[in-house]
Amino acid sequence: MGDLFSALSSAASALNAFQRSVDVTQNNVANANSPGYAKQVPTFQSQDFQTTGGVSGGVREQTQDTRSEFADNAVQQQLSLLGQFQQLQTSLAPLQTVLDVSSNSAIPTALNNLFQSFSQWSAHPSDTTSQSLVISAAQQAGSAFQQTAAQLNNIRSATDKDLQSTVDQINQDALQIQDYNQSVARDSTPDAGRDARLHATLEDLSSLADIQVMPGNGATVTVLLGGQTPLVIGAQINTLHVQDASSVNPVGPPDKTIVDSTGRDVSAQVTSGSLYGLLTVRNNLIPSLAGGGQQAGDLNTLAQGLADTVNNLLAQGSTTLTPPYQAGSALFSYDPSSPSGVAASLGVNPNLLPGQLAGIDPGPPLVSNGIALRLAGLDSDPNGQINGLSFTQFFSTLASRVGNAAQSADTSVAAQTQLVAQAKTLRQQLSGVSMDEEAIRLIQLQSSYQAASKVVTIVDQLMQSLIDMVH
Repeated sequence: MGDLFSALSSAASALNAFQRSVDVTQNNVANANSPGYAKQVPTFQSQDFQTTGGVSGGVREQTQDTRSEFADNAVQQQLSLLGQFQQLQTSLAPLQTVLDVSSNSAIPTALNNLFQSFSQWSAHPSDTTSQSLVISAAQQAGSAFQQTAAQLNNIRSATDKDLQSTVDQINQDALQIQDYNQSVARDSTPDAGRDARLHATLEDLSSLADIQVMPGNGATVTVLLGGQTPLVIGAQINTLHVQDASSVNPVGPPDKTIVDSTGRDVSAQVTSGSLYGLLTVRNNLIPSLAGGGQQAGDLNTLAQGLADTVNNLLAQGSTTLTPPYQAGSALFSYDPSSPSGVAASLGVNPNLLPGQLAGIDPGPPLVSNGIALRLAGLDSDPNGQINGLSFTQFFSTLASRVGNAAQSADTSVAAQTQLVAQAKTLRQQLSGVSMDEEAIRLIQLQSSYQAASKVVTIVDQLMQSLIDMVH
């Protein structure tokens, strides 16, 4: 009877092991598409078997985790770069719309109309109707610059909101990792679901900023921003915040910096992810166009260059053909106290009246339409007006800068998407759930379960026979 009980115990342990293996397989199938889930593989270990020592033997199931931290890190690194390029792609799209070089764009159209009005005025320099057309074209140019400046500032404000939203999401992910660390500190028993939630959070976080994940005390994890600044250590988190940077131009909008919970500037440690893309657009590209706390901005340079060049030429002219020559009035006005606000304040001299534009060049020699002719030819001057470029050409450099950056982002997104797919494919091969593999394992377990059940049935029959014999 003892041997029969040993056989029954061995078969029972096998049935229990096979049932646990079926549960693991079922969980794999159920979580095949769960973010962050790594396949669990049931393995079997034989128990000691000694017929003389009363050790019944049998089998024990032990679940193995197939997660590869190397593969996970590779995916996180590629996702961080993809997040950066996708954010650049998103942030540059509205800038491309504003800085358009087509004939429908506000500033190129206004500049073209302004120089055409100068040309028409040069044919009749004393005609107040022609001068009125010049003033109207100048008003259109001022409105175009104001409109573009306002649009760029709106994009700046929208980028600020995106920046704050991204930092809030990083802090939220850090809280979830903190919860994980606290959970494993209380109970370190392996939990595939808890582990999957952690790695799904790490993937989301890696798309927002470049992170490094390291093992902490026990089963906890430590997450570093840029490999230096701790975001999560055990049960402690280091929240990030968005602050204004110091400015050399106090009138212009300041740049944005990222600081940790102690107020330390950690912006330099953000080198990829959507947070880096936002900082690049917010602190570099937009200020180079619209101005900021560190620079005047090329749109303001263009507006001031146009206004000063036109006004200086008009100041050299005269409204009368005979002495004493009467100097004319300036055509444009702007706020000189704000280098980054020239475009937003550009307009027509409020004190200007038709007849006060000086189109006559008193010389010598005197040319009745000399100033008007020079104004008409400003945009075709081979020497250029701003850094050797004409006004139209200078605006084109602004548009090209944005266009080239957008094209580079588009190309990078396409290439990086493929790299992410490759990294995920490698990880899938190592730790992803294969439905075919799970189906084969289930069939094998079914056969094993049936065999163990058969042993139980046979032992039962033998024991029943022995009982009958005793009776």
